[in-house]
Amino acid sequence: MNRKDFLSKGCLACAGIAFSGTMLSLLSSCSPLPVFKTVANNKLLEVDFANFPPEKNQLIVKCKGMDFDILLIKKNDGTFNALYMMCTHERQPLGATSKGLYCSSHGSGFDLEGNVTIQPATKSLIKFQTSIINQKVIINLNNNI
Repeated sequence: MNRKDFLSKGCLACAGIAFSGTMLSLLSSCSPLPVFKTVANNKLLEVDFANFPPEKNQLIVKCKGMDFDILLIKKNDGTFNALYMMCTHERQPLGATSKGLYCSSHGSGFDLEGNVTIQPATKSLIKFQTSIINQKVIINLNNNI
């Protein structure tokens, strides 16, 4: 094999490896959020810290009897946001990403604090009170839905 062929094949191999690594990284960032299924007890939901995978700061909480899921967000300061995944524009389900929540029906967008970032929605998302007790996040459903 001459030098030109060697360099050509070597560059293609390196490019293939780099492309594969980039695609794997992109696909892993699109991985679905972990889901925790639970039942409310006196309008309270308990989510153990252990349900958060180490590399994720978001968890979808599915509660039997609720029309929509809750996005539970672990913030850098150790507190949590619990956002009802119902679009305030026309009661449609929302999808969640690491940057915010989005309505695929009409295009509304919300940040991870529940504030509107893209209309047609004009009202912020329903936000549940949270507290931390014994390594568990308690989501209080009272007076919100």
